[in-house]
Amino acid sequence: MSKDVTQRFVKPHDLNLAWQFGNLARGNEHAVRLDLCCFLIGRIVDPEFNQLGAVTKLEALAAEVLQAAEHSTEGRVERLRQVLFDEHQFRGDTDTYYDPANCCLHSTLESGRGMPITLAVLMIEVARRVGLDLHGVGAPFHFLVKYVDPESQDEHFLDPFHAGREIDRSALTERLRATNRGAGPNPESFLASVTKRQILQRILTNLKGAGVRKRDYFAAITATDFLLALSPWSLEDRRDRGLLCYQTGQYIEALDDLQQYHTHAADAPDADRVADFIERVRTRIAEGSG
Repeated sequence: MSKDVTQRFVKPHDLNLAWQFGNLARGNEHAVRLDLCCFLIGRIVDPEFNQLGAVTKLEALAAEVLQAAEHSTEGRVERLRQVLFDEHQFRGDTDTYYDPANCCLHSTLESGRGMPITLAVLMIEVARRVGLDLHGVGAPFHFLVKYVDPESQDEHFLDPFHAGREIDRSALTERLRATNRGAGPNPESFLASVTKRQILQRILTNLKGAGVRKRDYFAAITATDFLLALSPWSLEDRRDRGLLCYQTGQYIEALDDLQQYHTHAADAPDADRVADFIERVRTRIAEGSG
């Protein structure tokens, strides 16, 4: 498989963004800046947004948290929750949940609304600026954040989609058991911290899905370019980009992606379906050159 998976017929600006994103997001876990990576993702939806204004807003929120600084970790987290959700009224968007803007940190900062994972990034980034260490939790129903009390070593789970309210661990575990109906992984495995790269991957997957739902296939392709910049050997994303390129009439690019997927995932359950698509693409190319 070609090592460079972003050499396609795309706008040079979009290609450059994906390259920048890959460089930022593939660094050491502690060095990865979620806010800057999310701002690059935001340019897929809104290329001209004011990044300096978004960073300034994050800094201003952090300054408000520090104005009434608490000594204990629990007290500082509560102050963070008050500033974001009581005073600034950040909330989950239940009306237009799948709007691509809800995947963008800068849009959430502007509108006060977002998806669970976007609001989680908001909490994590403001917390980082005030010396708090919050982590993302990839629960199957929706994304959460958690922190560890340094004195008791207890984990506390917060729901950013619902005003940062704390969820009792035992209630959370029971909910996970009910969701899985006793099958699948141990519920405790869903309560582990996820990496920043996993957070970014989930945001981009949401954005790709939002683009497909709106039939904005070019935005979905760009989101997939970002995913491949993050994980260059993701065969599933390679396949998806090929299918999206087919939808937009980019048949040469579609053929390359789909052939690469079929070659390296010959035993995949959808191998026959992808083979059919490859024949369709070849037919389209032949018709165009006839």
